[in-house]
Amino acid sequence: MKRLALVFILVLAACENLFPPQDFEPTGSPFSLNSGISLISIAGDRRHFSPNGLYSLEMVAKSSGAAYAYDTLPAGLLFTSKKSSTQHMVMLKAHQIAVGTSNTSLVLGVFCCNRRRLIPAEQDSFSLGPLTDNPELRQLAELLRNKRIADDLGMIQRAVWMITDSTGLTQAYIDSINALPSE
Repeated sequence: MKRLALVFILVLAACENLFPPQDFEPTGSPFSLNSGISLISIAGDRRHFSPNGLYSLEMVAKSSGAAYAYDTLPAGLLFTSKKSSTQHMVMLKAHQIAVGTSNTSLVLGVFCCNRRRLIPAEQDSFSLGPLTDNPELRQLAELLRNKRIADDLGMIQRAVWMITDSTGLTQAYIDSINALPSE
């Protein structure tokens, strides 16, 4: 009987779906756009591609004063899903933006943070920020800062999920990221 109980406990402990890890939630410092930029919306975007993310978000913004307004969206910026069934997203490469006085559509390359949630669709909306305080996401963004990632987006997505949904990056994965070509 004790043997059967031990086997049952081992099977339960080994089954990830019965005891899923804590779902990643964005934490960190607030992020605000340049005061001359008005944010209209951020939504999922399955029509466009960015070489800086496996997935894309469409951000619509406009200049609230001058003909053009500029800002930089930093690496480590999170996009918080407004629906609990849709993944939060993270930007791992800094992205410079320029917007005019009419609505300007920007394609942002991002990665998913919640493997067990849905990939964003056009009807999914997001809040801007926060800037992550997760030390491993910050480390990953730093590792990627001067790397060309367009040919290795799947590997980088896996690295994000290793951080947000698993036990973290292994040294072998860090070595693979370090081996990516420079920009």
